[in-house]
Amino acid sequence: MLTEGGRARALFSGGAVMLGAVARTDLLGPHLAVHLALEALSTLHVRLRGLPDEIRVFPTHGGGSFCGTGGRSGHETTLGHERQTNPFFQTTEVMPFLARILNQHRYPTYYRDMAAVNRGGPTLIGITLPPLSRLNPEEVGRLKDEGAAVVDVRFGSDYDRGHIAGSYCVGIDGPVSAWVGWLIARGRPIVLVGGTEVELRHAQRQLLRIGFDTIAGVLDGGIDAWRSSGREVSTFETVQVEDMAQWVLSAEPMTVVDARDEHEWVAGHVPGAVHMYVPDVPYRANEIPREAPVAVHCASGYRAGIAASLLEQAGLKRIIHVNGEYSDWDRLHLAESVPS
Repeated sequence: MLTEGGRARALFSGGAVMLGAVARTDLLGPHLAVHLALEALSTLHVRLRGLPDEIRVFPTHGGGSFCGTGGRSGHETTLGHERQTNPFFQTTEVMPFLARILNQHRYPTYYRDMAAVNRGGPTLIGITLPPLSRLNPEEVGRLKDEGAAVVDVRFGSDYDRGHIAGSYCVGIDGPVSAWVGWLIARGRPIVLVGGTEVELRHAQRQLLRIGFDTIAGVLDGGIDAWRSSGREVSTFETVQVEDMAQWVLSAEPMTVVDARDEHEWVAGHVPGAVHMYVPDVPYRANEIPREAPVAVHCASGYRAGIAASLLEQAGLKRIIHVNGEYSDWDRLHLAESVPS
């Protein structure tokens, strides 16, 4: 709490109050989830009750993180705005509050060891990031052969037009640290590819913040340098939801993979689609027939790009990235399957 002249001016709320959300309460284990949820309820409706509406609130972060339940983007709010719009402030009865806060999506596996990393004292990033080593294609190829993960931070459409086979498509336009932390083992060397210098530095900072500090360097010259060296460049076909719908209606042999999470899947999905949430792809890709193309979609195209790269790592050949909004399916007045 920041006070000025005896008046409360700002609240650094951590996860107790976020923008349209609160922090999830199950990260320390299911045995503590209900207890912490009740503490959250008490914080919102008892501990903060005496604070004025105009107080500025600075949460630990905005929306888009697996740490919170729902939420919106941004860095600042006011207590009054949250009282009017945040569903957790508006839910005052115990059981409805528990039902809301404990209805959680899966979270990245690296969360499980973050507490130990933090207690051990991770290296401070500081104002200036450490330099990124510039690697030529030969060095990147050698590191990849030795087991390094190649992470391409370009937008999915750029990745589709040409990328290093076997690399990870984790675009800078999404939560890089969350997906790299979920899919790549801590301690595995990482090579960054693509993007501007600013974007590469942004990706580096995201990874350092979760303790992924084994960044071997960046591919100097990006994918153009890789291509110019005569090395293999892989491509994906990029289509929109409307194209996927036409294929479904044509009855051509094809597997549609829905890479969204379970909550999204049960709300409605493409008839005949196979549900395979992004982190499950490496373990279930062998379920997909190899003799027909596979079209991968999600809600926006971002996670589908990640899933497509994982399918390529699993050995599938003709991969189609549906890089568009799944809401177009409804706009086209197409029926969905809903589990009963």
